[in-house]
Amino acid sequence: MDPLDEFTHEQDPQEIFVGKKIQQKHIVIGIILFVIVLILGYLLFSYINTKRELQLLKDPAAQEALTKKENEKLIQMVSKLIELPTGLDPVVGTVLDAASLAKDQQFFTNAQNGDKVLIYEDKAIIYRPDLNKLINVGPVYLDSTSTAGTSDIQQ
Repeated sequence: MDPLDEFTHEQDPQEIFVGKKIQQKHIVIGIILFVIVLILGYLLFSYINTKRELQLLKDPAAQEALTKKENEKLIQMVSKLIELPTGLDPVVGTVLDAASLAKDQQFFTNAQNGDKVLIYEDKAIIYRPDLNKLINVGPVYLDSTSTAGTSDIQQ
């Protein structure tokens, strides 16, 4: 065989076709493996995140800290709309059954489920977070004999 034949020898088209097919299979397998790794990474992240949230839900101290943080944020939002008493922590609740509360107390006439209620010693405030709006503000009258409507507000 002539040494020049090695350089001038053309590849068989069949060999080129088979080589390209093998190369395409490797690319497809690589893409599939990459997608599987991404999905597994996402699932692992979700699992760790859910496990951490579940731990927080089980821990009363963490729940109390979370509630306190949410209440502080709520008070900060309301304090931008109205002057609040300083040095006093309000009782904070969420309206669960606005219709029932409105029947019992005129103060809740325009309240909706999900509104927040801040009760200080001298005044009560109904705040709607999604509109960032005060719905009602009024004085607080303490009546130790009445407990009507307290089950319709979640503290």
